Amino acid sequence: MIRAALGTDLNGLGELARSRDRAEVRLQAARRGAEEMLVAMAAGRVVGVVSVRWRDGCDPPNPWLYGLAVVASARRRGIGRALVEAGEAAGAARGADAMSLDVDVDDEAAVSFYARLGYVIVRPHRHRWRAIDPGTGAVTAEGTASTWIMRRRLRGID
Repeated sequence: MIRAALGTDLNGLGELARSRDRAEVRLQAARRGAEEMLVAMAAGRVVGVVSVRWRDGCDPPNPWLYGLAVVASARRRGIGRALVEAGEAAGAARGADAMSLDVDVDDEAAVSFYARLGYVIVRPHRHRWRAIDPGTGAVTAEGTASTWIMRRRLRGID
């Protein structure tokens, strides 16, 4: 089952987001309506997550799909695909023509996964990231990463 993330999901999300603070910042953004955070549930626990940022992504004006993660014990069961499709459906429901994401240039498995879902590399990108303290909003770390922007059409242009 895939649904919107809730505050009660925070413990499971911390593992998937590689940081409880990162998960909390993403939940806060979802509560503000800046993005949608979706979780996959199995046997009452969070087994996967993805977020869709509505603005300020890496490939404006398209929504930005990011933070896809599935717990190791639940991989290769279609959960990642289902989360991506749910994120795309949310984007299409808001009128988006395409969905974009970025993936590390050296992550061949992720590039291949997204390509199987219909995403194509459109350009290289220098992704700027920031870690934010969820309590204060202060930036606690920042950096850049070499990524590919990948994009998939959600619907044709009339």
